[in-house]
Amino acid sequence: MKIVKISSSEEWCNTYFIGEEGKPCLIVDPGDNSNNRLDNYLSKHHGVCVGILITHGHSDHIAGLATLKTGAPVFMMEEDERCLYDGKYSLDKSLDLGNIRPYLLSDEDEIKLGDYLVTVIATPFHTEGSCCFYFKQDNVLFSGDTLFHLAIGRTDFPGGGEDSVEPSLAKLAKLPAITKVYPGHYGETTIGNEIKYNPAFCFLAHR
Repeated sequence: MKIVKISSSEEWCNTYFIGEEGKPCLIVDPGDNSNNRLDNYLSKHHGVCVGILITHGHSDHIAGLATLKTGAPVFMMEEDERCLYDGKYSLDKSLDLGNIRPYLLSDEDEIKLGDYLVTVIATPFHTEGSCCFYFKQDNVLFSGDTLFHLAIGRTDFPGGGEDSVEPSLAKLAKLPAITKVYPGHYGETTIGNEIKYNPAFCFLAHR
């Protein structure tokens, strides 16, 4: 499974391209498409995108949808659809993506896109519609702003909630320890590393 990360200069927000060179791909969280940077990468390395996966609706993860020329279907949790047209929830009142009609997801949905089977894991604490995308066959998780290396996402944005942190992380803790985690910001990690060293998982010791 080939994964290419393209980071924006703003908070190192990550967009991921999933797919072998010259073959159709998936895109995760197209945030920054300035100077058509994402379109150019797609055209040069894949040509076709078969699906765009959105981990949550904050503008730094979805703004590229305004200019991407893929025609690919967009997938996001139903609870974050409002982020496409409501700046209160996207954190950017200048962003209007109300013309986009995404496929709306629920917890434990499975999506077959090209050669990939993707499982949706709802993790509603950074936003109400935050989720992770799990590729079981490859032991890979795209965690958005749910889980970072030795950190987790904030809970104080509109739609977020601290009460959902432990139930959300408990779902991720059930994944194989070797699962590679590709976060929405900064560098990669593994589930095993986070359970062992991330203080947000300390609740597991008391179960």
